[in-house]
Amino acid sequence: MSEHSRSRATFKNYAISLGLIVGIVLVLVFVVSTRSGENIPSVNYRSDADILRNSADYPVTVPSEALAREGWTPTSSTLEVAESGPAAWSVGFATAKDSHAMFTQSDADPDAVVQERTKGAEEAGTVSVGGGEWEHYGSEDWDALVRRGEGVTLVVAGPADLDELTHLAEGLETDPAGGDAEPESDTEPGDGGA
Repeated sequence: MSEHSRSRATFKNYAISLGLIVGIVLVLVFVVSTRSGENIPSVNYRSDADILRNSADYPVTVPSEALAREGWTPTSSTLEVAESGPAAWSVGFATAKDSHAMFTQSDADPDAVVQERTKGAEEAGTVSVGGGEWEHYGSEDWDALVRRGEGVTLVVAGPADLDELTHLAEGLETDPAGGDAEPESDTEPGDGGA
């Protein structure tokens, strides 16, 4: 075999090998790109809100539908209602900026609710939300906004940045009265029930 045909055969083998590698890389890129969209499971928390409306002695506060249109995904809803005892409800969200935040309302002891939901964050002043003042608690990896009302404590907390927590607090709508009252669509957002 001549030197000339050997170099052609070597170049041909390199070209075939390179073509196979590029083909495999393109297939992998295609597969990864079609699967890269994060699928966040969503929950419907409206039934828990309805149950709370029927059993709580305070005006119930719910996240507005506008949050969902803005990319906020409800990921959890936990309702605790006892015949004789506190009524509490928490709704967790994946935020529009891919972080996490939770809204909690409870008629349990306000100091206990705040201590549990602020996770050791220090009091850091106040934040104006929808015309009302909320207490701000902050730490390196956790922020919380607290509104102590008559008979109910509202907490918006999580590792999300303060702007997102404020936006969630602004997106809350409070029923005009406790018990069996139906929510009004023109309730002032961020009112916080207090």
